[in-house]
Amino acid sequence: MALGRLFRRASALLFGALAFTGCGSDTVTAPKEIPLDQQTWAAALGVTLSAFTKLPSGVYYLDTTVGTGRTVIATDSVFVYYAGYLASGSKFDENVRSSTSRPSPFLLTRLIDGWRVGMLGMKVGGKRRLLIPPALGYRASGNGSI
Repeated sequence: MALGRLFRRASALLFGALAFTGCGSDTVTAPKEIPLDQQTWAAALGVTLSAFTKLPSGVYYLDTTVGTGRTVIATDSVFVYYAGYLASGSKFDENVRSSTSRPSPFLLTRLIDGWRVGMLGMKVGGKRRLLIPPALGYRASGNGSI
């Protein structure tokens, strides 16, 4: 397989909406996940849910720039510049974009479910914002500060 076909370039802005409510008892239970359409989004994130497209999986996406390349498919590797935010507006991860750096390739099959389904159908060279429900991210257990 030609290297050019194997590695595709895309950009995504990831919003990990991981807001939970706690339980007031001594019994240990999983936190309740708040659906994305019931989240309170930090104003700085500029989330207007009605502008996004909701996928059957529960992932929301918004193409801010439609790419001109081929369509990303499930078996692709992609180069992605991203920043991840919680609904509160707190940034939890990013890979810095500079004029001389290129991110490492990501195999879509090795990413969290929300990225996999949220990037399918995206055109190479495009920019997409994703709103990922906890069940398709790091789930109720989280991952570090997420």
